[in-house]
Amino acid sequence: MKTTLTIGATDPTSGAGIQMDLKVFHSLDIYGLSIITALTAQSTSEFVLTYPVPVEVIEAQFETLLKDIKPYGAKTGVLYSKETIQCVVEKIKKFNIKNLVVDPVIASTLGAKLIEPEALKTLKEELIPLSMAVTANIPEAEALTEIKIENIDDVFNALKKLYKMGTDIAIIKGGHFKEKAVDVLYDGKDFYKIGDEKYSGEFHGTGCAFSSAFLSFLCLGYEPKEAFNAAKNFIKNAIINALKLGKSMSLLKI
Repeated sequence: MKTTLTIGATDPTSGAGIQMDLKVFHSLDIYGLSIITALTAQSTSEFVLTYPVPVEVIEAQFETLLKDIKPYGAKTGVLYSKETIQCVVEKIKKFNIKNLVVDPVIASTLGAKLIEPEALKTLKEELIPLSMAVTANIPEAEALTEIKIENIDDVFNALKKLYKMGTDIAIIKGGHFKEKAVDVLYDGKDFYKIGDEKYSGEFHGTGCAFSSAFLSFLCLGYEPKEAFNAAKNFIKNAIINALKLGKSMSLLKI
């Protein structure tokens, strides 16, 4: 059985973060490992706090786990500080982790900031160059590229800039567009676009679920475009079957 590693924050609703990633891995017959970078207090209707895990604890998790089990691939989520990102970069290099998917989480669905401003530069300059893929939504892509995205041509320009940061595959998810959710993949040569209808309502954890599904399909032997298409369909089905358990956002059914 293939093993994958998720590096990120907790979510008490299990609708995003580490808990969501592990659910996605399990549903796709992948054994999921995890390293916690932060704890959060949140629900479907409010986000109260983020508590960053001390760097020495993150380091101990890496050292203990990866000396025993080596993952076939890994993904990152919430990396709150510059020091956290530098620790993750060091361990990815030390343990020669391949098939790295960077989900550049900048804010929660409810708007809470999940990365310090000075850490963004470190993420761009030190982590993204180690990645096989970057999976950004529109606000994340805007923050990373400093390009205002209002139409599909802006997406293409932002993808080119993301790719130049050193990743192999740049993906921008179009869920923030008003009329249609258009996701685009760029491999340095071609753009591969998937458009789909938008579903009414607010859904928690779509970004986490997409990146962990994309990684899972890569680890199962899919080519990047195939993994992209499969992950898009995976999220579509999770949204269609979403659960209304709390007072606000719906939770994806995985």
